Amino acid sequence: MPETVALLIGCGTIGRSTARLMVEDPRFHRIIVADRDIHRASELSEMLGDRVAAVQLDCHQEDQVTAALSGVSVVLNTTGPFNRDTLSLMRTVVEAGVPYADINDDVAALQSVFESDYLNSLAKHRGVGVLPGLGASPGQTNVMAGHLASRLDAVEEVRFFMVNDSSYRSEAVWRHRLALFGQPALLYDNGRWTETPEMSEYQDVEFPAPWGNIRCYAVGLETVTIPQSIPGLRHASLWRGFSQSATTEMLKTLVDNGFASERLLNVDGVSLSPAGMSAAVLAGPQMGDGSAEPARLPRQVRVKGMRAGHPTELTMTYSFPPGDVALATASCLVVGARLLVSRELPGPGVMPPEALDPAPFMWDMESRGVHFKLEDSASTRIWPLR
Repeated sequence: MPETVALLIGCGTIGRSTARLMVEDPRFHRIIVADRDIHRASELSEMLGDRVAAVQLDCHQEDQVTAALSGVSVVLNTTGPFNRDTLSLMRTVVEAGVPYADINDDVAALQSVFESDYLNSLAKHRGVGVLPGLGASPGQTNVMAGHLASRLDAVEEVRFFMVNDSSYRSEAVWRHRLALFGQPALLYDNGRWTETPEMSEYQDVEFPAPWGNIRCYAVGLETVTIPQSIPGLRHASLWRGFSQSATTEMLKTLVDNGFASERLLNVDGVSLSPAGMSAAVLAGPQMGDGSAEPARLPRQVRVKGMRAGHPTELTMTYSFPPGDVALATASCLVVGARLLVSRELPGPGVMPPEALDPAPFMWDMESRGVHFKLEDSASTRIWPLR
């Protein structure tokens, strides 16, 4: 059996979690961790042992990427994850005949990737799979939606509900949240794409105990492929809230008063944006209403349609163990990597997560302590994964 060599680009929080999971998996014989900062890559390599090597790599430099691909079986990209410039990197990887997966959740970037006939044709010609947006959302959310949709005869509506951790205070994450909540929300409604003003629509969502009622606002639909993957779909939307209501209220105040804007201002000769200032403050000392974070944070996918001639709504609520936000993203990416190297895919080409077999993802999530609960129109029960 040929040696499986994985090239992991990006040694940040999610990259480190991904590398740890890959070291635990005997199917990956060698792992190369790459980062623009060679010290960060070397530190990760030394921590994980002899199977892991480190290289310095700027993924925007085509010659560096091409050189790093020699002998590589699969490329996993964890840079960002809010990266708008992945198409050129993907083209370079696919031209070398190497499968590729990433965790990108930028709507514009994902649209350009899935609309690229050239990239899809090239991947098919090279006989490799390409899995963009294979993180927690999109990624696991898409997998769940595809799984629930397959249990109905016809699907009319898909809604995603995400609860964010109020205590997760990375400046980059807050910058992304401000951009996500502070721009018009992209929805798929009545068979066409529409926009609604930022933080203008919300739902008070009742989650199972112990979470209770959480206010979620409509934000840009990261799962841009869902309408194309589910024929006859009339509505698709993504809604986000926070585990502490004070965080949600604070964010809405910032958005309503223009503090999510990326428009540069000049202050005493220094250029900065309101969003940058807000993110820096929000990433500082703990803010909130003083209440403790729930041990787990829920995610929910609702799919509405027809089954056996009757209107039916299926709701899947799931939650990861507490304390490791990155695990939810990394685990999905590693499962995708296994499918890519074993070629357990519908075929070569660019594929959205909902086109994949959900079983490997759900089994992996269960093995990592994920709780699943399925509700339908008539009953509520714990979902059997096998």
